[in-house]
Amino acid sequence: MIGGGHFGTVRTAHLKSDPQVTFAIKSILRENIAKDIKLLEEELAILQSVDHPNIVKFDQCFIDFRYVHIVMEHCKGGELFDRIVAAQKFTERHAADIMNQMLSAIKHLHGHGIVHRDLKPENFLMDDTTENSEVKLIDFGLSKRFSNTEEMSGMKTVVGTPYYVAPEVLKGNYDK
Repeated sequence: MIGGGHFGTVRTAHLKSDPQVTFAIKSILRENIAKDIKLLEEELAILQSVDHPNIVKFDQCFIDFRYVHIVMEHCKGGELFDRIVAAQKFTERHAADIMNQMLSAIKHLHGHGIVHRDLKPENFLMDDTTENSEVKLIDFGLSKRFSNTEEMSGMKTVVGTPYYVAPEVLKGNYDK
């Protein structure tokens, strides 16, 4: 197990035919999402529709009698949050490189009419363990595609992680 959240757990796996090829599998109990199935469908649709070097790659999805398993690329470097805590400080150049990657991923989503709605250092993983590893945006469970109407009038649903949520979101009137 490499992670867990409100709806399920994330584990590593590898191909039987080639143990060097690893994946991350997010397993979600079907009973936990029965009433939120639309959110899962939206997450899967978004993951399948985006292709960017700083967004985790979707591979496939399996459904069994108890779980929905989402297979994605395995980012071996851990959370950006943990990297920040361990380093205690970054050079200005390194911080700028990381921010550029993060903003590039967000710009890509917004360009495709998608808002993430849970941006935080814990939802960016390091691709590998090297110091200058690329970052990858993960966890599209609160993401949604926004319509032209929503872009003009704003979104209303209060979502996100309390320590990171913007005041506009808490007020229930925000846009991308």
